[in-house]
Amino acid sequence: MFSVNTNLGALSALSSLNNTQAMLQETQQQISTGKKVSQSSENPAVYSISNSMNADLAGLSAVSDNLAFGTATLSVATSASSQISSQLSSLKNTIVQAQQNGIDPTTMGNQITSILSNINQFASSATFNGVNLLDGTSPSLNVVQDIKGTQLTVANQAMTATGLGLTGLGVNSSAVNLAFDNTFAAAQGDTVKLSDGTNSWTFEINDTSSPAALASIPSATNKVTAVNVDLSTASSNQVVGALVAAMKSQGFGAEIQTDGSVNVGGNNISNASSVTTIASGGATQTAITGAAAAITLVDSAITSMNSKTAVLGQAQQQIAGMSSFTSALSSSLTAGLGALTDADMAAESAKLQSLQTKQSLAVQALSIANQQPQSLMSLFR
Repeated sequence: MFSVNTNLGALSALSSLNNTQAMLQETQQQISTGKKVSQSSENPAVYSISNSMNADLAGLSAVSDNLAFGTATLSVATSASSQISSQLSSLKNTIVQAQQNGIDPTTMGNQITSILSNINQFASSATFNGVNLLDGTSPSLNVVQDIKGTQLTVANQAMTATGLGLTGLGVNSSAVNLAFDNTFAAAQGDTVKLSDGTNSWTFEINDTSSPAALASIPSATNKVTAVNVDLSTASSNQVVGALVAAMKSQGFGAEIQTDGSVNVGGNNISNASSVTTIASGGATQTAITGAAAAITLVDSAITSMNSKTAVLGQAQQQIAGMSSFTSALSSSLTAGLGALTDADMAAESAKLQSLQTKQSLAVQALSIANQQPQSLMSLFR
């Protein structure tokens, strides 16, 4: 049927042209953005997933920056610690040389002072962006390891002369030896009091299985430190180990000897001014002087230094591993995100050519269909 009111051919051609135009706009959008899903209306599920993945990638970028900062900070600290280790070797050499006859002790003492000053200078200068892991006073380094906010904490290693127990070191330093026999049995309230004659450092056993207030009273000239240990389970060796750790925390050079005794020095302490009070007995305190005392302090510092540098090295290894993993994870997420949202540009280019051709044909078909009603005019001539 011919009708001037309803042109079915034109309607069909127009519908085809509209569909082609919509597909063409979609293809052009993908080509211009490079993405097959760039807004939620295109694919809500994929768009939501891609937003989450983009957020994770942004978080990983921040984690990577934080790990890089941690690496740089530890690198500075490690470089300085190497210099400090070298100074400790020189220090031991100087101490041994100072015991030889014919060498001016004043000159050697000045050399020891210079080395200790160098150690302090290296420790205080090991700062990166305001963070110092060697000066003994700055806060710990916290490095974010993942997008959940998990942190790696690297404590300040205190590689100054004080932190290494070298305070008061000289050619004729004094130290104390604490020997323990088989009758030694630590009890709540037992103390070891180290003193230079004026200032004292009291270390009091505190039984964590039955805690009580410390009996020792701190003052301006007496610093009291609790030696926390579970006496119900700890062996005598573990008690001695806890005592040594407490002494080191206060800047003393304390080292367990092969016979189980402990050599303690630093802060100019003297045997005459120091007192060991053990209820069970079994603890003998004797003086160490001269080369033996000085070398004891340096050997203790070297042992402590080895432990401190190991902490830095382990942290560096952990951060390097996390940096590698973060980089690999970021690459995987980027690839996955691309698979979900990136447009296949080759396919879209071919599709564009096809749709442009279809568009031209649809316009031509619509033009032909629109001319059909005019043919009815010939019937009325």
